[in-house]
Amino acid sequence: MTRNAKRYCGAKKRQGEGDCTRPAGWGTDHPGFGRCKLHGGCAPGPRIVALNEQAAYELARLDVPPVVDALSELARLAGQAVAWKDNMSAKVNELSSLRYESQTGGEQLRAEIALWERALDRCIATLTAMAKLNIEERLAGVRKQTADMMERALDAALEASGAPLDGKAKAREAFKRNLKIVA
Repeated sequence: MTRNAKRYCGAKKRQGEGDCTRPAGWGTDHPGFGRCKLHGGCAPGPRIVALNEQAAYELARLDVPPVVDALSELARLAGQAVAWKDNMSAKVNELSSLRYESQTGGEQLRAEIALWERALDRCIATLTAMAKLNIEERLAGVRKQTADMMERALDAALEASGAPLDGKAKAREAFKRNLKIVA
């Protein structure tokens, strides 16, 4: 659901007819999405629903290019997973209690705890995949292959230009120096 499609809380009112016309997420930590604070928007269930709506909205706005280098993308994803875990860890550290009592008298685990636990699981899965795939060694191999391919292309270009032999050697050395600087 897009942000514009649901601008209001929309919960059924107890008195009178109609729906709540307060802005979606009014008085909560998820403004613009989900129920207002007077209609349960701060409770864990509706809060998670609203946060999922917000995430779906943000994802739909992205212009996603295709993945060309899966190894580098996995390394980047692992960095994001660790950053998210750290962010959730900070949120958990801010809590005064890990549980709260629901209206029916039962104890409930806070949503922040569930998100932190999921973040831990995702970090473990991503970092384990990186370790199993030996990402660093593979990326180094890809970089070496790319450099070799560029050297062969330079050699072919120098041959086609008809440059003198000593000029070719100087060009190759300058190319290798600059390639190392860039790497």
